Amino acid sequence: MDKKDFLKALEEIIAIAKTNGNQITKEEVLDYFQDIPLNDATEKLLFDTFDEAGIRIIGYEKDQTETEQEDESKDLIESEVLSFYEEELAGIEIPEEEQKHILQAWLSGGGSKEQMIECFLPAVMEMAKKHKGKGVQYADLIQEGNIGLLEAVDSFAGQDEMEFLQYIAKAIEESMLNAIAVQRGSDSIGEQMAKKANRLDEASSHLAKELGREPKAEELAEYLSMTVKEIKEIMKISLDAISVMETEITTSES
Repeated sequence: MDKKDFLKALEEIIAIAKTNGNQITKEEVLDYFQDIPLNDATEKLLFDTFDEAGIRIIGYEKDQTETEQEDESKDLIESEVLSFYEEELAGIEIPEEEQKHILQAWLSGGGSKEQMIECFLPAVMEMAKKHKGKGVQYADLIQEGNIGLLEAVDSFAGQDEMEFLQYIAKAIEESMLNAIAVQRGSDSIGEQMAKKANRLDEASSHLAKELGREPKAEELAEYLSMTVKEIKEIMKISLDAISVMETEITTSES
């Protein structure tokens, strides 16, 4: 099984787990990879990769200390993300009259996209507050709302101001609600992770062509409107999956 087949197998198991409430048994996973000589360390790395993707492995429990450390890390990340957004917004003070001019200019086919987005960032945070406590961290809700905002600004094709404002609000709201639905098991969390990893991979390829070198985490964060912490978290999940495959190759060759 080469690296490409291995990653495909990971996606297939996530799809199977999705049909069973985002969970699968330890035995099923081991049976699926029966052709790979897994040692204890590689097996743990494999199971942890699924755990990172939101898939529960029945029959496998993480070390309690490890779990507590991860919870503390998530809280720290959320705190840092919130501080990042609050600092960003603190430096953005656009008077209401100026916001109207920016909106009109954008709808007329001109204006600054960056300024247009900045006008709505406070609204994203306010909408996120309405959905706190519904299973998704506040910082994640803001991130999802920002993604919805970016996509809506790019996709709106009309010129009516009221229609545009309603379109933007709906896109932000739906993006947050979709994240909540994913967290509640209505969709595969693994799929969400895969989408973010794919988005990061596409951004990395695009920036590499522009810059003539591999982009830094800071450059990727700016391009994707994420924090450096978030970029590194996505990188970690992706690299964990690759590490399992590389460990398997080393074991096979020895």
